[in-house]
Amino acid sequence: MVAINAAEIGHRLLFTRGLNWVQELSIILAMTLYFFVYALIAKDREYIRIELFSRLFGPRGKRVLAIAVRVVVLAFQALVAWFALKSAQFAALFETPVLGWPEWVLLAPLAAGCADIVLTELIYLYWQLRGIEVVDERAGILT
Repeated sequence: MVAINAAEIGHRLLFTRGLNWVQELSIILAMTLYFFVYALIAKDREYIRIELFSRLFGPRGKRVLAIAVRVVVLAFQALVAWFALKSAQFAALFETPVLGWPEWVLLAPLAAGCADIVLTELIYLYWQLRGIEVVDERAGILT
């Protein structure tokens, strides 16, 4: 992204007009970056957690709440991945205006990133159900 934007700046400086394809490619690269970085954040368990309610429960209640939250996150990410895949199938009928690429390339990072998160959440859920504590060393094998 830095390289193509630098090329855009250099081209504008020399020729007083921009490169048409830079914006489209920047959007595609940004989408890829956003959704795969979020998948890495989920793998490292660095997302924002609100522990207000879990403090009210004992150990068993905390475990049940943690599993319930994991199932909700898993279902949400699976739903987003499925809708992104369905939307990408429809978008494949169209092309981007400048590059002429099929528009599914705009949705593919979302579908792939969410699918990656679903896989990660399934692994964490399996560990939780088996009573295996997720520590940083164990979580590190997912990245």
